[in-house]
Amino acid sequence: MLIESVGKVSVIEMKKQLKNYTEDAVKYFMDRWFEDSDMCHCENCRLDVMALMLNELKPKYVVTDKGALFAQLDDFDFQYRTDFMTVMTQAVKVVNKNPRAYCLNNGKKT
Repeated sequence: MLIESVGKVSVIEMKKQLKNYTEDAVKYFMDRWFEDSDMCHCENCRLDVMALMLNELKPKYVVTDKGALFAQLDDFDFQYRTDFMTVMTQAVKVVNKNPRAYCLNNGKKT
């Protein structure tokens, strides 16, 4: 944050950042949904699911003040939320069916 004095008025300039809100939404829902899922709970499988989801979902880029919260998934339309859940389900099926060699639990839920 940069604070400058202009005459008798202080001007606060916040640093702007480009943010892909879809990435935040994927992380948010994976954190909440992950423990109740039937998939392997290792970090490697979790990241594989997230990568598959992000490659399929349309990115939602926004410009925000650094550290500012922008939106909730509720702000997206019904079709986007439906697509989101469909992509998540498909990604979990792919990872469950084809666990990588680096899966920490050999594809099993622990």
